[in-house]
Amino acid sequence: MTRSLLLFAHISGMLALFVGLALEWICLNAVQRAATRDEGLQWVRLARVVPRLSGIAMATIIASGLVLGARVGVLGNAWMRVSYGALLLMAVVSGPVARSPIRALTRAADRPADADASTLRTAASNPILRLALRVRIAFGLAVVYLMIAKPDPPQSLLVMAIASVATIVTSFSGQTAQSRSVEGYQ
Repeated sequence: MTRSLLLFAHISGMLALFVGLALEWICLNAVQRAATRDEGLQWVRLARVVPRLSGIAMATIIASGLVLGARVGVLGNAWMRVSYGALLLMAVVSGPVARSPIRALTRAADRPADADASTLRTAASNPILRLALRVRIAFGLAVVYLMIAKPDPPQSLLVMAIASVATIVTSFSGQTAQSRSVEGYQ
């Protein structure tokens, strides 16, 4: 019974993490496309909830994962160590790396109502926000794969390398698509 509850918490935490990432993606896109300041503010308000959801999800994932790993005796396995590193990288990217652009978006939202939507769109268009989101999605999916496949050390590192390459490729393709849409807008 306890193992089932821990596994349920672990999987629920992962689902909540990906719901938070999807909400963040939707909010950033919606703010960038907002026609009015009020429309953009609604999405910024929703985006302010996402870090809480993601933090609770990450804490649930780590706590239940550590207990499950200890019970099964896999805490020292390579795939677990690589997963720890990926989770740490995800935390660094969502915290210290993305903190400044997120604060800029929050400051733009807190400005007086006489400002237009362009300040919000500009703040939401910061490439660091997109990169941080892509890193967290790619590494989150890689961790899910590691938890399922439980590969040996070289394969575990290969999975992370693939996640890194996927992040880089999608970042370049995202920049070209975004620059085309900005050029088309002008």
